Amino acid sequence: MENEELFFCGDFRHALDSQFRVTLPSAWRCGEGEPHLVLFPGRDRDLLLFPYSMFREFLIRARSSALANPAAQAALAQIGRVVRDIKPDKQGRIKLEKEMLQAIGVDSQLVMIGAITHIKLCAPQNWNPVELGDASVFLDEVQKLNESDSDGLSNLLAKLIGKGN
Repeated sequence: MENEELFFCGDFRHALDSQFRVTLPSAWRCGEGEPHLVLFPGRDRDLLLFPYSMFREFLIRARSSALANPAAQAALAQIGRVVRDIKPDKQGRIKLEKEMLQAIGVDSQLVMIGAITHIKLCAPQNWNPVELGDASVFLDEVQKLNESDSDGLSNLLAKLIGKGN
């Protein structure tokens, strides 16, 4: 399992405990331990959890370009302000901040959506899955991803902070 790529699929509804923790589904956990994740606020009243390995790629690019670039330094400061390092406990639970949950409309219930490369967290009322019969809606976007030469997470992060195309 150590050479397998980590990916996330399915959607799960969970209740938060009194300490604002939620358990990651067992299918999303690594064989040798829990995945190290990085949490970002999203654009659509959601939170996004990325594997640290994806975030590390962004860090490498950021280190090489931000030193002499004031705009990049400002963007990284904004990202650093809102990003959280998430390490599940031995039971696979992750602790979320009350303020972040309130900002996305989560009270006691949470939907965790496997978005292939990352996990999307949102309030149940904000999750509107596309019916399987309407698959062309998302398959067109998947085709665009396959054809693009985007920079992956760094492009996504730029969009998250409003600096992207």
